[in-house]
Amino acid sequence: MEAELKRRLTILNGYKIPQITQMQLRGGMQDRLKRQELVRHGKNINTQKKNIKEKLSLIEQAKESEVFKTFSSQSTEVLDDFNEPVFRRIRSRRGFSNL
Repeated sequence: MEAELKRRLTILNGYKIPQITQMQLRGGMQDRLKRQELVRHGKNINTQKKNIKEKLSLIEQAKESEVFKTFSSQSTEVLDDFNEPVFRRIRSRRGFSNL
């Protein structure tokens, strides 16, 4: 389980969160929608990283305690599904053709 969490964390660390440019700040409604999507995408990546780091720290704390040593063979925790964050294009999502 620890190896899977580390693998997920390296995948998330490999993502580059797009920056909001000054032109997007001055733009109209379409640029506002793009900014919202950028912020949503960045928050998704950051919350997934935070959750994985918390789980890894709990595993490290459990390894140090003696309770983990006695019950390590009996306890298994199921991981939730890992959905890689996907940055969506606004135009395709709103029914426009991709030109």
